[in-house]
Amino acid sequence: MSINKSYFFLLIVIINSSFSQENLIKSIQLLDSNFENEKFIFNESEKINVVFDELTNRSKNYYYEIDHYDFDWNLSELRKSEFIDGFDDIRITNYFKSYNTIQPYINYQFQIPNRNFKIKKSGNYMVKVKDNEGKYVFKKKFVFLKQTSLGSIEISKSRKINFQDLKQKLKVTINCNNCNFSNNSFVYKLIIYKNYDLHNYKVFSSPTYKLSQNIIYDNIIYDGGTEFFNFDNSNILNTSIEIKNVDLNKKYKTELRNDLIPSIYTYEPDINGKFIINNNNNKNPQTESEYSNVIFSLKTEKPIINNIYIVGNFNDYKKNESSQLTYKNGLFQITLYLKQGFYNYKYIMKDKNKNFELASFWQTENEYTALLYEKKPDENYFKIKAIAINNSSNIVN
Repeated sequence: MSINKSYFFLLIVIINSSFSQENLIKSIQLLDSNFENEKFIFNESEKINVVFDELTNRSKNYYYEIDHYDFDWNLSELRKSEFIDGFDDIRITNYFKSYNTIQPYINYQFQIPNRNFKIKKSGNYMVKVKDNEGKYVFKKKFVFLKQTSLGSIEISKSRKINFQDLKQKLKVTINCNNCNFSNNSFVYKLIIYKNYDLHNYKVFSSPTYKLSQNIIYDNIIYDGGTEFFNFDNSNILNTSIEIKNVDLNKKYKTELRNDLIPSIYTYEPDINGKFIINNNNNKNPQTESEYSNVIFSLKTEKPIINNIYIVGNFNDYKKNESSQLTYKNGLFQITLYLKQGFYNYKYIMKDKNKNFELASFWQTENEYTALLYEKKPDENYFKIKAIAINNSSNIVN
């Protein structure tokens, strides 16, 4: 299908008028030094590339700052000068207009550290971007490491008979020869993240036992969950196994095939919830990729009375009105305006304050990250003492 873009500029006013101000910021990512991989953990030798789009054809003044947080994402007691060398609250000067796209947008980029500041202390951080009036348009979490020791995570099938087909068991071992668990003035917290969801984590105050110089946190149980669904519209007008229909009528439309809740485990390669901006037809995916209305549909065999949400890194795993599916004609559906690329996503059911996946299997491939935080009696912040990462593709049956 060829596209006549002679009427491109006539569409700009129409397209921009269909968005409210709060929905103009899109495609927020923290990328590695090479602009290739989405990450949330960075060490002091790496650059953090922050990128995002605003769906408009005119650039604006945006400013960024960072703040330090404790293990549980509460604002720390550190003054700004204690965790950064230099100053933040800096205007973003690196931005580019989209090129030859139906949807006009401005792509903003900035890097941490930079000539204005560098981070001095390890721990949890949040980068915040605000407009000219001081209103934050987004906040994004990340973890910063300095001189951190390594631990290990052993992942196995749960041994409890009622759960052995559904759950995974973790055993975290940290070599901590200079930890001081005998002194109550020292505070230690182990935090475990599953995949890249920084809003859903487990906190452990004490190890299960100690063995020589190692501390062990054992019998940590997680639902295996399901593999992520995915689609790839890097070729914006191509159908595929995942894409049922494509169209262009003022905007691109990408209609996905119906997703089904799996009844048995099936291996599906995924990237554990991340998304990759990509355009197979142009050189620069950041500024030459199109936006499309992507229609997601979930077909269920049985009625579901709880609210269902679609989540992934693309929406920072937020479960709110903008990610809630609606039920119509036997399908739960939602339409999201997304930039071209490869996306992982899954469906979450929310019941009061609990979140559930729609199915769970012990074989599901998940990535677990364990971080050990330490707060010394003469310090007023939690630093990261050790890190352990493992993937359940190495699961022990």
